[in-house]
Amino acid sequence: MSKSLIFKDRNKLSPYYIPKRLPHREQQINMLLSIYGRMLENIWETYPRFIEVIGPAGTGKTCTTIRFGELISEKARREGINLQHVYMNCKVDGTTRYVLYSNLVRKVTPKISTKSLSPEEMLKQLIDYLKFEEIFLLVTFDEIDYFVQISPREHIVYDITRIPEMQPGAPIPVIGGIFIARSIKWHDYLESGERSTLGRGIIEFPRYTSKQIRDILADRVEEAFQPNTVLDETLDLISDLTASPPVNGDVRVGLELLYYSGILAENMGSSKVTPEHIRKVYSGINPTITAEDILSLDKDSRLILLALVRGLRASRAAYISLRDLRKFYNVVCEEYHVKPVEDFEERVQDLIYRGIVDMKSLLEVGVSGAALVDLERFLNNLLKQLEQIE
Repeated sequence: MSKSLIFKDRNKLSPYYIPKRLPHREQQINMLLSIYGRMLENIWETYPRFIEVIGPAGTGKTCTTIRFGELISEKARREGINLQHVYMNCKVDGTTRYVLYSNLVRKVTPKISTKSLSPEEMLKQLIDYLKFEEIFLLVTFDEIDYFVQISPREHIVYDITRIPEMQPGAPIPVIGGIFIARSIKWHDYLESGERSTLGRGIIEFPRYTSKQIRDILADRVEEAFQPNTVLDETLDLISDLTASPPVNGDVRVGLELLYYSGILAENMGSSKVTPEHIRKVYSGINPTITAEDILSLDKDSRLILLALVRGLRASRAAYISLRDLRKFYNVVCEEYHVKPVEDFEERVQDLIYRGIVDMKSLLEVGVSGAALVDLERFLNNLLKQLEQIE
């Protein structure tokens, strides 16, 4: 394969890539370090601290928390302390206590079998293991607002914040928990006791401004593109588009615009990524649904979304009924040779909770976050790639 004239390392534009430097999030990292870093001074005598990281989509909450986890673990190691930061995404790692805690234990150690344990027993065995091995643990629960909406009876906040009460008077090797959400509205789904033990430790992540977005994208351009490939005017345009409605500062969208504009420039034989490439990519989408959103779904939910897109295109309406959606879904399942899921309505509700699907009424749903043609093409290509892998 010949060397790309545009890209140096396109993986640096992935939403899953965590850069070493996070422009305009130094304050949030320092706040986290000031809270948990001081606990290292007398680690066995500290009590867990529970912090909320709050901000709209695409404001760097996940990147910042994961990077902080790396920094606090390195700091602990230099002081002779074995500290693990474990990142849990509640959309991916489980929407029940049992599955979530099982995955938490698995990420910490393979030495504990969770097959016959209750959620409470998993936590107890995990704490016993940490104490025996002299390992300290800090856990981040991302998408906690999604979890409490879809599983309101699974009181994980109660479990986690009351870990010290499992062994009263004894030192606890869990130094804290970080809960990431888009707003504090998730408190509405908590019981009063949970809200009380959670406390009010909140670190806010405001939307990025156009200038801040430009700084972030400039860093990524240096890592991802060949030198002098992306024009200054191109960065200016992406930054302005990303900072304005409907994107509203979601830097993930800015990264996707950079990526797909680079692909377009490459396919057109251009040696530069120009503002015109940005305009062509942006005109085809209303980018409030990102590739990351789609990739976080399992195959059955993607098929339901594909069925919804086809149903909306066929009806030329803003919404279709659940009954019509089910018909299109059955056709899509036949096309992809899979059996329709039994929990169809629950999966539609999940897509609504994720913000991918809009609900007009209890019986009508639609999609407003992306152009239907582009979304259908993306889903079709994704499903074909998955078929090849499987």
